[in-house]
Amino acid sequence: MQNLLDLLRSVKTLASPLTAFFIGTLFTCSAYGLLSSSLAIRLNAADVPTFYSGIILSVYYVGYIFATLFSYRIINRVGHIRAFSAYISILSALVLLHAVYFSPLYWGFLRLLEGYCLASALICLESWLNTRSNNKNRGIIMSLYMITSYLGAAFGQLLLNIPDKMGFVIFIFVSVLYSVALVPISLTALPSPDVSKHKSMSLKRLYCVSPVGVAGCIVSGVLVGSVYTLGAIYAEKSGLSLANVSFFMFFTILGGMLIQLPVGRLSDHMDRRFVMMWASGLLFLIAPWIQLFVTEGLPQLIACGMLLGAGTFILYPICVSHVNDKIEDDERTEAAGMLIMLQSLGMIFGPVVISLAMQLFGAISFLLAFSVANGFFVLFALRFIAFRPDANYIAVTKTDPVPLTPTHVYTEITRPDTLMDKAKGIFAEKH
Repeated sequence: MQNLLDLLRSVKTLASPLTAFFIGTLFTCSAYGLLSSSLAIRLNAADVPTFYSGIILSVYYVGYIFATLFSYRIINRVGHIRAFSAYISILSALVLLHAVYFSPLYWGFLRLLEGYCLASALICLESWLNTRSNNKNRGIIMSLYMITSYLGAAFGQLLLNIPDKMGFVIFIFVSVLYSVALVPISLTALPSPDVSKHKSMSLKRLYCVSPVGVAGCIVSGVLVGSVYTLGAIYAEKSGLSLANVSFFMFFTILGGMLIQLPVGRLSDHMDRRFVMMWASGLLFLIAPWIQLFVTEGLPQLIACGMLLGAGTFILYPICVSHVNDKIEDDERTEAAGMLIMLQSLGMIFGPVVISLAMQLFGAISFLLAFSVANGFFVLFALRFIAFRPDANYIAVTKTDPVPLTPTHVYTEITRPDTLMDKAKGIFAEKH
């Protein structure tokens, strides 16, 4: 009980200065979650083949890659707050254009632009957040950020049930959520990072710093991208009603949210690579069994969704924390961009391959792909954990220091005149 109270106190202390930051994140991710699932459901309802739906929705993450290559220049020129405001404003406008015309190609183009803008906004948020944390509390702060993100995304899933007879009400709601997200970030008194101090960082250096973190970001992209783009389609193809699809997506994201804080705190006190490996290992074992129980009733649906979400959404924040433990403040903006780029590669590759497998072999392919991806990551992580111990977490037995050079006391005792005086004293006592 005392440990829980201590955890809550530390969370309150860390979160209070970042309240405006987290509120902006909450509304941003609500809009993102609602739009992603809504588009997937509409494409499925329009009888667009699953493989093509996967490609259209994955184009979004191509925009992520462009953002990681170019957006940092704007961020470093105008600052984090102005850049965030600009990108979210454009997003708010782009969303409304979905209601103008329905065409898979047209929607794919809009998704490309939306991906660029959202990824740029996330680079602003994550690089900003990492400059406000250190190696002792980065796990908890990243957990709070991810909790806020997933709480927003989960709330967005519940908005799928809004009646939309006219076909554009959902898009209006998404645009409003993005617009509201601007308010707390624009008005925050939190100082923006100093963009005058900036150091370039190569992908090679990033991999040398944390190979497990780099691989984890790619695998995380496969998992998270597949949940957001194909999760609703998987649930529908498994026989769930629209209401239950909404519940499944909600509890999947809720499971990812609830696991963040305890695992984030754990990762602050041990080698983060072990935490990544165990999380992936558990999802590797659990994923195939979800198919057997997800349609058995609401309690089973809730349990399956939360287990899937817990294993899927925990990997990325720990990877980010592990990388940021090992770099300097002036490298964080480019590092944030490259980590998002790596996750984006997984988000592009994962849904395209998994959607093709689902079209050929059915809904079960969705979960089997999760097991395969996590199995590869566990083997990769084991290799580096075995041969590259993390210097931040090597246990050292506490001992009293042994001086390598004579200390003042030792020198004083062993001086010739001191030894002679002591010998004379002992001789006088005996006689």
